[in-house]
Amino acid sequence: MDAPLERLDPNLHWLANYQANIVFIDNKTRLGKTSHFGPLRVQRPFYPEGDSCAHLYLLHPPGGLVAGDYLTIDLSLEARAQALVTTPSAGKIYNNITDRKQIQKVDLVLRDKAVLEWFPQETIVFDGAKGELITNVALEGSGCFVGWDIVCLGRPSSEDWFERGYVKQSISITRDGMPLFIERNLIRADSDIMTLKAGLSGQPVFGSFIITQKPDSMSDGFELTESDREELQNLAAPGLFSITEKPGVIIVRYLGACSETAKKVFTHYWALIRKSINQRGACPPRIWYT
Repeated sequence: MDAPLERLDPNLHWLANYQANIVFIDNKTRLGKTSHFGPLRVQRPFYPEGDSCAHLYLLHPPGGLVAGDYLTIDLSLEARAQALVTTPSAGKIYNNITDRKQIQKVDLVLRDKAVLEWFPQETIVFDGAKGELITNVALEGSGCFVGWDIVCLGRPSSEDWFERGYVKQSISITRDGMPLFIERNLIRADSDIMTLKAGLSGQPVFGSFIITQKPDSMSDGFELTESDREELQNLAAPGLFSITEKPGVIIVRYLGACSETAKKVFTHYWALIRKSINQRGACPPRIWYT
């Protein structure tokens, strides 16, 4: 990876950072201390489902990463805080003719009994991009992370295919310092992973939806009926959909041709299991409909 943020030359790199402490005070989740530089910020929290859960819209007005861009996002949720974080539009990693990478690094810390629902819009990787997407989640006690990551290679609807470049993905989730889920992907436009059945099988869109389970809870609340599974598969068709359960974590996957379909599948699954996470029905952010 490139040098740490503080060592990067601002003449060669466009730097942006957003840091926020999210606290639970007087039975309300609130934005605590925040700081930012560059074009990354949250305007204000919204409360469409009551004071306990804050909806936050992470804004990046440029809308995408060009050569040398380095975005860092650091969120810390204090005990019992609950937040749903999303973005107003798709992220983009643009064509890059230099040797400077395009990096987004997200660090999330969840204290005991905190719940974070991390639902960014999809990331579109343009032909020729050299992108890295890094997400680190540190859970403490019974902190709960529920988040997805959707990637679209190229712009299939415009027949702008992903034929050059690469995107690296890494996600690390720990609980009390112990690894819970670690995954790394390197997708190169000229590699066999693009076409192999054990890879992307020629599909431009892939996504993972990860739900961590509290250490003292069983997964009964996440059990789906046959009807639920059939509906999810119908939503994904003709793409592929799967659910894998591992100790302490559930992974939902989508592979197909459409990022909107991926979001529909993940959102529907979220609606089915959300009460098991924070005793609420699904409340999609209003910005998804604008």
